[in-house]
Amino acid sequence: MFDRFIVSHQAGSQRLDRVLRARYPQSGRQAIQQLINRRQVQVNGRIVWLASWEVKHGDAIAVLAAPEQLPDQPGRFDPAWLIADEGDLIAVDKPAGLLSEPKRGLDRPSLLQLSHERFGPLTLFHRLDRDTSGVVLLTRGGTINALLAQAFQARLVVKEYRAVVAAPNRLAASGVIDAPLRPSQRRRDCMEIAEKGGQRARTRYVVLAATAARAWVRLFPETGRQHQLRVHLSALGAPMLGDRLYGVAESAPRLMLHAHRIELPATIFGVARAYVAPLPAGFEPASDSFLTK
Repeated sequence: MFDRFIVSHQAGSQRLDRVLRARYPQSGRQAIQQLINRRQVQVNGRIVWLASWEVKHGDAIAVLAAPEQLPDQPGRFDPAWLIADEGDLIAVDKPAGLLSEPKRGLDRPSLLQLSHERFGPLTLFHRLDRDTSGVVLLTRGGTINALLAQAFQARLVVKEYRAVVAAPNRLAASGVIDAPLRPSQRRRDCMEIAEKGGQRARTRYVVLAATAARAWVRLFPETGRQHQLRVHLSALGAPMLGDRLYGVAESAPRLMLHAHRIELPATIFGVARAYVAPLPAGFEPASDSFLTK
């Protein structure tokens, strides 16, 4: 038993997830959702697995396991994050656990906010999920935004991610995952593969190495749908380690997904430019792995 308490609000009923978020402010919404999904919460002695369950004043809540806490947040921009400052464009290496941009209702720092304090007004040209690390592009405005938008729309920008995924799985040595995505019918914070309709989503991959329990993969998204890489790999039995939404959060200390490299075409600066975020610990194949062809 981790915690036991009595609900003490007078104004009608409240959703269970909101009560728990108020009780554990250092845990994020997803961590509270996971706690409920895994049937680790009891209300008046009954296990409850609905986040929307209405609890009333005087209800007894028992939490059977500790909710995951959000990682410590930086208070200022770390100079080590800077990859390049091209004047109109800045490339940074976002750490895992830091929001890309402010989120309504969540008083947490973001990369955009911290970068603004360091460099002045900036636009976040694209974003990464909070738990994903790696290259993010910010701009100071002007024609650079139009040039980048044209390059992305024409698919002239090459993005490479690195991931560590569960094994055994159904990944070939290399391949293409072409599966449309849609919002999940079961969880509003998730995506899923659409049997009909949906938005087109296409990912190229190469398996670098593997052991009996994990594999190291290069990923090249050709479209940019929400959670695309995480959903595509999970669908082939290869969820990313540490993935709290599509895998097992406890399998790694963080989501093992890293935006390693972005290559811009010559249409931006006259010559092609590549920005690389060094691989964090654990993203290089282990010594006991075998290389794939």
